[in-house]
Amino acid sequence: MERKGDFITNIRYKKETEIVTFQGKEITLENLSPIFTPEQEAAKRRELEQQLYEVFRKYADKRRSEEART
Repeated sequence: MERKGDFITNIRYKKETEIVTFQGKEITLENLSPIFTPEQEAAKRRELEQQLYEVFRKYADKRRSEEART
């Protein structure tokens, strides 16, 4: 996985296409899902876990300080 700015290059995608009817019209929906190598998947998972940890820590610290005031 190579990053250029906010873009990840050299990623393949799995394409899923579905035709649905909405208000009497047929609409084609396309869903592209990235296909990551195991290493890319692990790197994305670590990045996500770190971001979630930072959010948790921020709110846990805020809650502790609020509880200490009461």
